Amino acid sequence: MIAISIGIVSVIVGIALLVNFARIAERIFDFYASFMRTGSATPGTIRLVGGVAILVGAFWIVTAVVPSR
Repeated sequence: MIAISIGIVSVIVGIALLVNFARIAERIFDFYASFMRTGSATPGTIRLVGGVAILVGAFWIVTAVVPSR
């Protein structure tokens, strides 16, 4: 049950980052850019992290749903 909950939260956060819901990816980038050194990261990098979060969340959900042998 905990694994499914973690998976669902991860997928929801990933979708919010990927589609930039309420400009969340841009706001997170602005927050970290204020104290990190300059480089080649963009708000698109944060959106990419959202895509990875969706995959990780899907993994958590699948491992919780598929019965072990």
